[in-house]
Amino acid sequence: MNRGNSRQDIFFDDEDREMFLSALADSCDLHGVRLIAYVLMPNHFHLIMRTEKPNLSEFMRQFLVTYTVRINRKWGRTGHVFQGRYKSLVIDEESYLLPLSRYIHLNPIRTEDATYSDGRTKIQYLKSYRWSSLPGYCFARERIKGADYSWLLMAYFGGSGEKGRRAYWRYLCQAVEGEGENPFDRVVYQTILGAGEFVAKVKDRIAWGKEREVPALRGLRRSWPVRKILEVVGSSAGVEVDHILDRHTRFKQVRQMAIEMCYRYCSVSQRELGEVFGVDYSTISQTRGRLKRKLQKDKQALAKIEEMERQIGNLSKRKI
Repeated sequence: MNRGNSRQDIFFDDEDREMFLSALADSCDLHGVRLIAYVLMPNHFHLIMRTEKPNLSEFMRQFLVTYTVRINRKWGRTGHVFQGRYKSLVIDEESYLLPLSRYIHLNPIRTEDATYSDGRTKIQYLKSYRWSSLPGYCFARERIKGADYSWLLMAYFGGSGEKGRRAYWRYLCQAVEGEGENPFDRVVYQTILGAGEFVAKVKDRIAWGKEREVPALRGLRRSWPVRKILEVVGSSAGVEVDHILDRHTRFKQVRQMAIEMCYRYCSVSQRELGEVFGVDYSTISQTRGRLKRKLQKDKQALAKIEEMERQIGNLSKRKI
């Protein structure tokens, strides 16, 4: 996934979107990458990819550069189109591929304009939205070059024929009214969508040495208990752990920092952190968002976070 530079639009007309999908298909073919699902929004995109080789970085670099060159040439622009390095997650296919595909296909009705629409209106809008892989999952005639629709339909609905396509559409519609769970709330270490044995398996297969390139990998080096991280945060800030865990604490900022540090360095999801801190998982996400914005402006708060990270880095090595 990636966003436009400074959250600006990455598409200016439908021809740009066609150009994006064409570059994507060419890059998939060149690098042997399977495109399982996608959605294009005005200022960001999501892709679900299956890589047969360890070449995701090479694929994304070539693809994003190709699109950047083409759109800049078309519009007479210069400079970056995208906001830094793309973000990627390793997905536990058995548990999360299906709900993740549904979540990204529902992106077009999560806009502010669609907030007050009824379920029927949202469903009609999804049917008419051209810039995701959903039309190809529902109608064979809507499939585009380079996308692999059969992988998911075969795995979960018994085939990619009409019966499988109808079953997927029903599955998606079930979440339109109730919205369903956000799979991203289950992400651990900021880079794995999975749990238990799958997380351990990914850690064992990581090619260490790339931590400077991908900062999220640093957290995979070790997993610390929540209590240990809370003790480090409390010691650094001069606040008792019990006060940090108190929902009505007067140490609001320290509590925010504790939530962020636990998310970064503990093998827990936002939902599990919500249970620890006595709040709903959505509150964890909101709290982290508020702290992120604060750190962009408050140098003292940023320095405190960096000090906590140094203390965590100095902890003796051990596996939990």
